[in-house]
Amino acid sequence: MNLDKKDINDSSSDVLIQLIKNIETPLASIIEANKKFSTLNTINALNSLSVKPNEVILSSSQEIANLIEEVVKLASGNKEAERIPLIYKIYHSNECVKSMCNNEINPRKISKQDTSWLLNLEDEVYKNIKHKDLNLYDLSYKLAVSERQLHRKIKSLLHLTPNKYIRVLRLHKAKQCIDDYLYDTISQISYAVGYYDTHYFSKLFKQQYSVSPKELLNSRRL
Repeated sequence: MNLDKKDINDSSSDVLIQLIKNIETPLASIIEANKKFSTLNTINALNSLSVKPNEVILSSSQEIANLIEEVVKLASGNKEAERIPLIYKIYHSNECVKSMCNNEINPRKISKQDTSWLLNLEDEVYKNIKHKDLNLYDLSYKLAVSERQLHRKIKSLLHLTPNKYIRVLRLHKAKQCIDDYLYDTISQISYAVGYYDTHYFSKLFKQQYSVSPKELLNSRRL
């Protein structure tokens, strides 16, 4: 089986899942061919044991299918366990965000428990990202902390205020919308991430990415 450069660069979980998917179809063909061949050659021996050939084939096939299912579940579980907060990726790839955080985010110093908390925070923000006013009280309630604790924890882990953190995620989502050609106009993109003032949205976007959303959108159309 030939793996291209993309496959090699993928995570081990992704590669494992893809390999399993790739062998399912040929495996089914092998089993079918084996069924036809082995039935003719072993039927007498199996009869002497009072076992039907089809029972052997079906049993083996089911065991293989169960094994594949378990491996896929395990690989998928590992993939989920490897998930990291988007803010880490954004921080390491964006000089503006680094400056906002005073170059102090170090994922290695953030515990697994706090990383899990950040993932839950991120999920809640993205669930409500279209809302203009993302209520910090509601957000803190969903995360089972007070507003004061929410502010303190985000500041402690990411060196950002909750509002700046939400802004970084909103603008990151906006850039994804442009990169994936999801919308045709700047107003559609800004509304999709909770900004109803497109001029203000464009100003913030340029601050974070050093290019206006209009310029970036136009460059994607070329």
